[in-house]
Amino acid sequence: MEREELAKEFLKVEEECRQLRADVAILERARRYQSMDISSLALTPDQARSLSRNVKGRSIFIPMETVGEVNSKAGELHLLVKERQRLLRERSHLEEALNDATLQTTKAEEEHNEIKNLIGLTGHETLAYVKDMENAIATKNMLKSDIANALQDRETIQETLKKQNAFLNKMLTELATTDNIENDRANALTQLSEKQAELKSIRDEIYAMKRLLRRKEALLEKEKPVDEMALVKSAETERSVALYKLEKERDAVRINEHSVAHRAAQIARLERRIEMIGDAVGGEESMDDERVDADLVEQVRKEIISLTRLHFDGSAQLELLDSDIADLDRRAAGLCRTTANVRKEMKRIEKEHKKYANAQRKELEMEQMATEHEIKEIEREVEALRQVSVRNGRVRAV
Repeated sequence: MEREELAKEFLKVEEECRQLRADVAILERARRYQSMDISSLALTPDQARSLSRNVKGRSIFIPMETVGEVNSKAGELHLLVKERQRLLRERSHLEEALNDATLQTTKAEEEHNEIKNLIGLTGHETLAYVKDMENAIATKNMLKSDIANALQDRETIQETLKKQNAFLNKMLTELATTDNIENDRANALTQLSEKQAELKSIRDEIYAMKRLLRRKEALLEKEKPVDEMALVKSAETERSVALYKLEKERDAVRINEHSVAHRAAQIARLERRIEMIGDAVGGEESMDDERVDADLVEQVRKEIISLTRLHFDGSAQLELLDSDIADLDRRAAGLCRTTANVRKEMKRIEKEHKKYANAQRKELEMEQMATEHEIKEIEREVEALRQVSVRNGRVRAV
Protein backbone atom coordinates (compact mmCIF):
# COMPACT_ATOMS: atom_id res chain seq x y z
CA MET A 1 0.00 0.00 0.00
CA GLU A 2 2.87 2.42 0.78
CA ARG A 3 4.46 1.78 -2.60
CA GLU A 4 1.14 2.42 -4.31
CA GLU A 5 0.69 5.72 -2.45
CA LEU A 6 4.26 6.73 -3.28
CA ALA A 7 3.65 5.94 -6.95
CA LYS A 8 0.54 8.13 -6.95
CA GLU A 9 2.48 10.93 -5.22
CA PHE A 10 5.25 10.54 -7.81
CA LEU A 11 2.79 10.98 -10.68
CA LYS A 12 1.31 14.06 -9.02
CA VAL A 13 4.72 15.66 -8.41
CA GLU A 14 5.81 14.91 -11.98
CA GLU A 15 2.72 16.68 -13.30
CA GLU A 16 3.46 19.71 -11.08
CA CYS A 17 7.06 19.80 -12.35
CA ARG A 18 5.86 19.78 -15.93
CA GLN A 19 3.50 22.68 -15.17
CA LEU A 20 6.27 24.66 -13.44
CA ARG A 21 8.62 24.13 -16.40
CA ALA A 22 5.95 25.49 -18.74
CA ASP A 23 5.47 28.57 -16.47
CA VAL A 24 9.25 29.19 -16.39
CA ALA A 25 9.43 29.02 -20.20
CA ILE A 26 6.57 31.54 -20.49
CA LEU A 27 8.26 33.94 -18.02
CA GLU A 28 11.61 33.71 -19.84
CA ARG A 29 9.92 34.43 -23.16
CA ALA A 30 8.17 37.49 -21.67
CA ARG A 31 11.46 38.79 -20.18
CA ARG A 32 13.20 38.37 -23.55
CA TYR A 33 10.45 40.33 -25.36
CA GLN A 34 10.60 43.14 -22.77
CA SER A 35 14.39 43.43 -23.03
CA MET A 36 14.05 43.67 -26.81
CA ASP A 37 11.44 46.47 -26.50
CA ILE A 38 13.55 48.43 -24.00
CA SER A 39 16.71 48.14 -26.13
CA SER A 40 14.78 49.41 -29.14
CA LEU A 41 13.65 52.48 -27.12
CA ALA A 42 17.05 53.35 -25.51
CA LEU A 43 19.91 55.19 -27.32
CA THR A 44 23.47 53.96 -27.39
CA PRO A 45 26.25 56.23 -25.98
CA ASP A 46 27.73 56.80 -29.49
CA GLN A 47 24.37 57.97 -30.77
CA ALA A 48 24.00 60.34 -27.78
CA ARG A 49 27.51 61.87 -28.27
CA SER A 50 26.99 62.37 -32.02
CA LEU A 51 23.65 64.01 -31.30
CA SER A 52 25.18 66.42 -28.74
CA ARG A 53 28.14 67.19 -31.06
CA ASN A 54 25.82 68.07 -33.91
CA VAL A 55 23.69 70.28 -31.75
CA LYS A 56 26.60 72.32 -30.13
CA GLY A 57 27.59 75.74 -31.53
CA ARG A 58 24.62 76.18 -33.83
CA SER A 59 22.17 79.04 -33.71
CA ILE A 60 19.57 78.91 -36.39
CA PHE A 61 16.06 80.21 -36.84
CA ILE A 62 13.41 77.58 -36.07
CA PRO A 63 9.87 78.05 -37.40
CA MET A 64 6.84 77.81 -35.11
CA GLU A 65 5.62 74.66 -36.82
CA THR A 66 8.95 73.01 -36.11
CA VAL A 67 8.76 74.14 -32.49
CA GLY A 68 5.31 72.57 -32.20
CA GLU A 69 6.56 69.36 -33.75
CA VAL A 70 9.52 69.36 -31.36
CA ASN A 71 7.19 69.87 -28.40
CA SER A 72 5.00 67.00 -29.56
CA LYS A 73 8.09 64.84 -30.02
CA ALA A 74 9.24 65.85 -26.53
CA GLY A 75 5.86 64.79 -25.13
CA GLU A 76 6.07 61.50 -26.96
CA LEU A 77 9.61 61.05 -25.63
CA HIS A 78 8.38 61.74 -22.10
CA LEU A 79 5.66 59.12 -22.55
CA LEU A 80 8.23 56.69 -23.90
CA VAL A 81 10.42 57.31 -20.85
CA LYS A 82 7.48 56.59 -18.57
CA GLU A 83 6.70 53.46 -20.56
CA ARG A 84 10.36 52.43 -20.24
CA GLN A 85 10.21 52.89 -16.46
CA ARG A 86 7.00 50.86 -16.28
CA LEU A 87 8.57 48.12 -18.38
CA LEU A 88 11.62 48.12 -16.13
CA ARG A 89 9.37 47.68 -13.08
CA GLU A 90 7.52 44.87 -14.82
CA ARG A 91 10.87 43.36 -15.75
CA SER A 92 11.94 43.37 -12.10
CA HIS A 93 8.63 41.78 -11.08
CA LEU A 94 8.96 39.15 -13.78
CA GLU A 95 12.53 38.42 -12.73
CA GLU A 96 11.36 37.94 -9.14
CA ALA A 97 8.57 35.65 -10.34
CA LEU A 98 11.09 33.77 -12.49
CA ASN A 99 13.40 33.32 -9.52
CA ASP A 100 10.51 32.08 -7.37
CA ALA A 101 9.44 29.68 -10.12
CA THR A 102 13.04 28.47 -10.46
CA LEU A 103 13.22 27.81 -6.71
CA GLN A 104 9.89 25.98 -6.78
CA THR A 105 11.09 23.97 -9.77
CA THR A 106 14.27 22.95 -7.98
CA LYS A 107 12.32 22.01 -4.86
CA ALA A 108 9.85 20.00 -6.93
CA GLU A 109 12.70 18.24 -8.72
CA GLU A 110 14.33 17.41 -5.39
CA GLU A 111 11.05 16.00 -4.06
CA HIS A 112 10.62 14.14 -7.34
CA ASN A 113 14.06 12.58 -7.01
CA GLU A 114 13.42 11.66 -3.36
CA ILE A 115 10.14 9.95 -4.29
CA LYS A 116 11.91 8.12 -7.12
CA ASN A 117 14.56 6.91 -4.71
CA LEU A 118 11.90 5.77 -2.24
CA ILE A 119 9.97 3.90 -4.93
CA GLY A 120 13.11 2.42 -6.46
CA LEU A 121 12.97 4.09 -9.86
CA THR A 122 16.01 5.25 -11.78
CA GLY A 123 14.34 8.14 -13.58
CA HIS A 124 14.34 6.60 -17.06
CA GLU A 125 11.00 4.82 -16.65
CA THR A 126 8.00 5.87 -18.70
CA LEU A 127 4.57 6.82 -17.39
CA ALA A 128 3.13 3.54 -18.69
CA TYR A 129 5.76 1.61 -16.72
CA VAL A 130 4.85 3.51 -13.54
CA LYS A 131 1.14 2.82 -14.09
CA ASP A 132 1.89 -0.87 -14.67
CA MET A 133 3.84 -0.92 -11.43
CA GLU A 134 0.92 0.70 -9.63
CA ASN A 135 -1.48 -1.90 -11.07
CA ALA A 136 0.88 -4.70 -10.03
CA ILE A 137 1.02 -3.35 -6.47
CA ALA A 138 -2.79 -3.10 -6.36
CA THR A 139 -3.09 -6.70 -7.65
CA LYS A 140 -0.61 -7.85 -5.03
CA ASN A 141 -2.59 -6.15 -2.25
CA MET A 142 -5.82 -7.69 -3.55
CA LEU A 143 -4.23 -11.16 -3.56
CA LYS A 144 -3.01 -10.59 0.00
CA SER A 145 -6.55 -9.70 1.11
CA ASP A 146 -7.96 -12.78 -0.68
CA ILE A 147 -5.38 -15.01 1.02
CA ALA A 148 -6.25 -13.49 4.41
CA ASN A 149 -9.97 -14.10 3.80
CA ALA A 150 -9.26 -17.70 2.72
CA LEU A 151 -7.22 -18.30 5.88
CA GLN A 152 -10.03 -16.89 8.00
CA ASP A 153 -12.56 -19.16 6.25
CA ARG A 154 -10.22 -22.11 6.82
CA GLU A 155 -10.03 -21.33 10.55
CA THR A 156 -13.84 -21.10 10.71
CA ILE A 157 -14.23 -24.48 8.96
CA GLN A 158 -11.68 -26.04 11.32
CA GLU A 159 -13.60 -24.73 14.34
CA THR A 160 -16.85 -26.16 12.92
CA LEU A 161 -15.23 -29.56 12.29
CA LYS A 162 -13.84 -29.59 15.83
CA LYS A 163 -17.31 -28.91 17.24
CA GLN A 164 -18.83 -31.67 15.10
CA ASN A 165 -16.12 -34.15 16.16
CA ALA A 166 -16.72 -33.28 19.81
CA PHE A 167 -20.47 -33.82 19.37
CA LEU A 168 -19.90 -37.19 17.65
CA ASN A 169 -17.51 -38.31 20.40
CA LYS A 170 -20.09 -37.32 22.99
CA MET A 171 -22.77 -39.35 21.20
CA LEU A 172 -20.42 -42.34 20.98
CA THR A 173 -19.67 -42.18 24.71
CA GLU A 174 -23.39 -41.97 25.49
CA LEU A 175 -24.09 -44.96 23.25
CA ALA A 176 -21.25 -46.91 24.82
CA THR A 177 -22.48 -46.21 28.36
CA THR A 178 -26.15 -46.96 27.56
CA ASP A 179 -27.41 -50.30 28.93
CA ASN A 180 -31.18 -50.13 28.86
CA ILE A 181 -32.04 -49.55 25.18
CA GLU A 182 -35.73 -50.30 25.57
CA ASN A 183 -36.16 -47.56 28.15
CA ASP A 184 -34.27 -45.14 25.90
CA ARG A 185 -36.50 -46.13 23.01
CA ALA A 186 -39.62 -45.59 25.10
CA ASN A 187 -38.32 -42.21 26.22
CA ALA A 188 -37.55 -41.31 22.61
CA LEU A 189 -41.07 -42.31 21.56
CA THR A 190 -42.60 -40.20 24.33
CA GLN A 191 -40.41 -37.26 23.30
CA LEU A 192 -41.47 -37.81 19.70
CA SER A 193 -45.15 -37.77 20.67
CA GLU A 194 -44.60 -34.60 22.71
CA LYS A 195 -42.80 -32.94 19.80
CA GLN A 196 -45.58 -33.99 17.43
CA ALA A 197 -48.20 -32.54 19.78
CA GLU A 198 -46.17 -29.33 20.04
CA LEU A 199 -45.86 -29.25 16.25
CA LYS A 200 -49.61 -29.69 15.89
CA SER A 201 -50.28 -26.82 18.30
CA ILE A 202 -47.82 -24.61 16.38
CA ARG A 203 -49.56 -25.46 13.11
CA ASP A 204 -52.94 -24.66 14.67
CA GLU A 205 -51.58 -21.28 15.80
CA ILE A 206 -50.23 -20.63 12.29
CA TYR A 207 -53.61 -21.46 10.74
CA ALA A 208 -55.38 -19.21 13.28
CA MET A 209 -53.02 -16.31 12.51
CA LYS A 210 -53.54 -16.83 8.78
CA ARG A 211 -57.33 -16.73 9.26
CA LEU A 212 -56.99 -13.57 11.37
CA LEU A 213 -54.81 -11.97 8.70
CA ARG A 214 -57.29 -12.86 5.94
CA ARG A 215 -60.17 -11.48 8.02
CA LYS A 216 -58.34 -8.20 8.63
CA GLU A 217 -57.52 -7.89 4.94
CA ALA A 218 -61.17 -8.48 4.07
CA LEU A 219 -62.25 -5.80 6.57
CA LEU A 220 -59.78 -3.33 5.11
CA GLU A 221 -61.01 -4.09 1.60
CA LYS A 222 -64.65 -3.60 2.67
CA GLU A 223 -63.94 -0.15 4.07
CA LYS A 224 -64.85 2.12 1.18
CA PRO A 225 -62.91 5.39 1.00
CA VAL A 226 -64.49 8.76 0.37
CA ASP A 227 -65.46 9.16 -3.27
CA GLU A 228 -63.49 12.34 -3.92
CA MET A 229 -64.16 12.16 -7.66
CA ALA A 230 -67.92 12.44 -7.06
CA LEU A 231 -67.37 15.46 -4.81
CA VAL A 232 -65.19 17.14 -7.40
CA LYS A 233 -67.69 16.39 -10.17
CA SER A 234 -70.60 17.84 -8.15
CA ALA A 235 -68.58 20.98 -7.37
CA GLU A 236 -67.67 21.35 -11.05
CA THR A 237 -71.35 20.93 -12.02
CA GLU A 238 -72.43 23.62 -9.56
CA ARG A 239 -69.73 25.92 -10.88
CA SER A 240 -70.79 25.38 -14.51
CA VAL A 241 -74.45 26.05 -13.59
CA ALA A 242 -73.49 29.26 -11.81
CA LEU A 243 -71.41 30.36 -14.81
CA TYR A 244 -74.36 29.64 -17.12
CA LYS A 245 -76.67 31.74 -14.92
CA LEU A 246 -74.11 34.51 -14.81
CA GLU A 247 -73.83 34.51 -18.60
CA LYS A 248 -77.64 34.71 -18.92
CA GLU A 249 -77.78 37.62 -16.49
CA ARG A 250 -75.00 39.39 -18.37
CA ASP A 251 -76.92 38.92 -21.62
CA ALA A 252 -80.04 40.36 -19.97
CA VAL A 253 -78.07 43.34 -18.65
CA ARG A 254 -76.58 43.87 -22.11
CA ILE A 255 -80.06 43.83 -23.68
CA ASN A 256 -81.29 46.31 -21.06
CA GLU A 257 -78.35 48.59 -21.79
CA HIS A 258 -79.14 48.48 -25.51
CA SER A 259 -82.80 49.26 -24.83
CA VAL A 260 -81.83 52.16 -22.52
CA ALA A 261 -79.52 53.54 -25.21
CA HIS A 262 -82.32 53.22 -27.79
CA ARG A 263 -84.77 55.02 -25.49
CA ALA A 264 -82.19 57.74 -24.80
CA ALA A 265 -81.77 58.28 -28.55
CA GLN A 266 -85.55 58.50 -28.96
CA ILE A 267 -85.73 61.03 -26.09
CA ALA A 268 -83.00 63.13 -27.69
CA ARG A 269 -84.86 63.14 -30.99
CA LEU A 270 -88.11 64.12 -29.24
CA GLU A 271 -86.33 66.91 -27.35
CA ARG A 272 -84.94 68.31 -30.60
CA ARG A 273 -88.43 68.07 -32.14
CA ILE A 274 -89.96 69.90 -29.16
CA GLU A 275 -87.36 72.65 -29.45
CA MET A 276 -88.07 73.01 -33.15
CA ILE A 277 -91.82 73.17 -32.49
CA GLY A 278 -91.30 75.74 -29.71
CA ASP A 279 -89.17 77.88 -32.00
CA ALA A 280 -91.64 77.63 -34.90
CA VAL A 281 -94.86 78.14 -32.93
CA GLY A 282 -95.01 81.19 -30.69
CA GLY A 283 -98.83 81.81 -30.41
CA GLU A 284 -101.45 80.56 -27.98
CA GLU A 285 -103.00 78.27 -30.60
CA SER A 286 -100.01 75.98 -30.31
CA MET A 287 -100.40 75.32 -26.57
CA ASP A 288 -102.27 72.04 -27.14
CA ASP A 289 -99.49 70.68 -29.36
CA GLU A 290 -96.87 71.77 -26.86
CA ARG A 291 -98.82 70.09 -24.06
CA VAL A 292 -99.03 66.86 -26.05
CA ASP A 293 -95.26 66.96 -26.59
CA ALA A 294 -94.69 67.63 -22.87
CA ASP A 295 -96.83 64.61 -21.99
CA LEU A 296 -94.80 62.53 -24.38
CA VAL A 297 -91.60 63.79 -22.78
CA GLU A 298 -92.91 62.96 -19.31
CA GLN A 299 -93.80 59.45 -20.46
CA VAL A 300 -90.35 58.97 -21.94
CA ARG A 301 -88.76 60.27 -18.72
CA LYS A 302 -90.71 57.73 -16.68
CA GLU A 303 -89.58 54.97 -19.03
CA ILE A 304 -85.99 56.12 -18.65
CA ILE A 305 -86.30 56.01 -14.85
CA SER A 306 -87.79 52.50 -14.99
CA LEU A 307 -85.05 51.31 -17.34
CA THR A 308 -82.41 52.84 -15.05
CA ARG A 309 -83.89 50.95 -12.12
CA LEU A 310 -83.83 47.77 -14.17
CA HIS A 311 -80.19 48.46 -14.97
CA PHE A 312 -79.36 48.93 -11.28
CA ASP A 313 -81.24 45.71 -10.41
CA GLY A 314 -79.34 43.82 -13.10
CA SER A 315 -76.01 45.19 -11.82
CA ALA A 316 -76.87 44.15 -8.25
CA GLN A 317 -77.89 40.69 -9.44
CA LEU A 318 -74.65 40.47 -11.42
CA GLU A 319 -72.64 41.30 -8.27
CA LEU A 320 -74.57 38.63 -6.35
CA LEU A 321 -73.74 36.10 -9.04
CA ASP A 322 -70.08 37.15 -8.89
CA SER A 323 -70.06 36.58 -5.14
CA ASP A 324 -71.75 33.19 -5.66
CA ILE A 325 -69.06 32.26 -8.19
CA ALA A 326 -66.31 33.31 -5.76
CA ASP A 327 -68.00 31.21 -3.07
CA LEU A 328 -68.13 28.26 -5.46
CA ASP A 329 -64.45 28.74 -6.27
CA ARG A 330 -63.62 28.71 -2.56
CA ARG A 331 -65.72 25.56 -2.13
CA ALA A 332 -63.97 23.92 -5.08
CA ALA A 333 -60.57 24.79 -3.60
CA GLY A 334 -61.69 23.37 -0.25
CA LEU A 335 -62.91 20.20 -1.95
CA CYS A 336 -59.58 19.89 -3.77
CA ARG A 337 -57.72 20.23 -0.48
CA THR A 338 -60.10 17.71 1.12
CA THR A 339 -59.55 15.23 -1.70
CA ALA A 340 -55.78 15.69 -1.42
CA ASN A 341 -55.95 15.07 2.34
CA VAL A 342 -58.19 12.04 1.80
CA ARG A 343 -55.79 10.62 -0.77
CA LYS A 344 -52.86 11.22 1.57
CA GLU A 345 -54.73 9.51 4.41
CA MET A 346 -55.67 6.57 2.17
CA LYS A 347 -52.04 6.21 1.08
CA ARG A 348 -50.95 6.26 4.72
CA ILE A 349 -53.56 3.62 5.62
CA GLU A 350 -52.52 1.45 2.67
CA LYS A 351 -48.86 1.83 3.65
CA GLU A 352 -49.60 0.86 7.26
CA HIS A 353 -51.72 -2.07 6.08
CA LYS A 354 -48.94 -3.28 3.77
CA LYS A 355 -46.41 -2.86 6.57
CA TYR A 356 -48.61 -4.82 8.99
CA ALA A 357 -49.33 -7.51 6.39
CA ASN A 358 -45.63 -7.83 5.53
CA ALA A 359 -44.74 -8.07 9.21
CA GLN A 360 -47.39 -10.76 9.76
CA ARG A 361 -46.23 -12.62 6.66
CA LYS A 362 -42.59 -12.46 7.73
CA GLU A 363 -43.54 -13.66 11.21
CA LEU A 364 -45.49 -16.56 9.74
CA GLU A 365 -42.59 -17.44 7.45
CA MET A 366 -40.15 -17.37 10.37
CA GLU A 367 -42.46 -19.56 12.45
CA GLN A 368 -42.89 -21.97 9.55
CA MET A 369 -39.12 -22.14 9.08
CA ALA A 370 -38.62 -22.73 12.80
CA THR A 371 -41.32 -25.40 12.78
CA GLU A 372 -39.81 -27.13 9.76
CA HIS A 373 -36.39 -27.01 11.43
CA GLU A 374 -37.83 -28.57 14.60
CA ILE A 375 -39.58 -31.25 12.53
CA LYS A 376 -36.32 -32.08 10.76
CA GLU A 377 -34.49 -32.21 14.10
CA ILE A 378 -37.14 -34.55 15.52
CA GLU A 379 -36.97 -36.75 12.42
CA ARG A 380 -33.17 -36.89 12.69
CA GLU A 381 -33.42 -37.81 16.39
CA VAL A 382 -35.98 -40.51 15.63
CA GLU A 383 -33.82 -41.87 12.83
CA ALA A 384 -30.78 -41.87 15.10
CA LEU A 385 -32.72 -43.70 17.83
CA ARG A 386 -34.00 -46.20 15.29
CA GLN A 387 -30.47 -46.86 14.04
CA VAL A 388 -29.21 -47.23 17.62
CA SER A 389 -32.00 -49.68 18.43
CA VAL A 390 -31.29 -51.69 15.26
CA ARG A 391 -27.55 -51.75 16.05
CA ASN A 392 -28.18 -52.84 19.63
CA GLY A 393 -30.57 -55.56 18.42
CA ARG A 394 -27.88 -56.86 16.09
CA VAL A 395 -25.35 -56.82 18.94
CA ARG A 396 -27.71 -58.82 21.13
CA ALA A 397 -28.37 -61.28 18.34
CA VAL A 398 -24.65 -61.81 17.92
